[in-house]
Amino acid sequence: MSKRKEYEQQMRDRLHVLEREVDRLKSEIKTVEEELTTEHETRLQKIDELSRTLKEKLDELAAAGEQSWEHMQSGVEHYWEALGNEVKAFNKL
Repeated sequence: MSKRKEYEQQMRDRLHVLEREVDRLKSEIKTVEEELTTEHETRLQKIDELSRTLKEKLDELAAAGEQSWEHMQSGVEHYWEALGNEVKAFNKL
C-alpha cells in the first residue's frame, strides 16, 4: 500500500472514531434536549460543518496524484485538529 493510501486510510479511520463520538454526543443531547442552549446548537452545527469539510478534503486527497497528495496533507490535518477542538469544546459545555 502506498504512503498516500495508508495516510488516507488512517485519517478515515480516525474520522470514523470521532464521528462515533459525535453520534454519542448527539444521543446524549436528545435525552436532555430541553436544556439545550443556543451555544450547544451552534457548536453542533460547527462540528457537522467541519466533519463534512474533512470528508471532502479526504476525498480530494484520495483523488490527488502521487505527486500532489502530500501538499493536501496540511489541509486535512488542519480540519482534523479543528474538528477535534470543537468536539472537546462541546464536551466542556
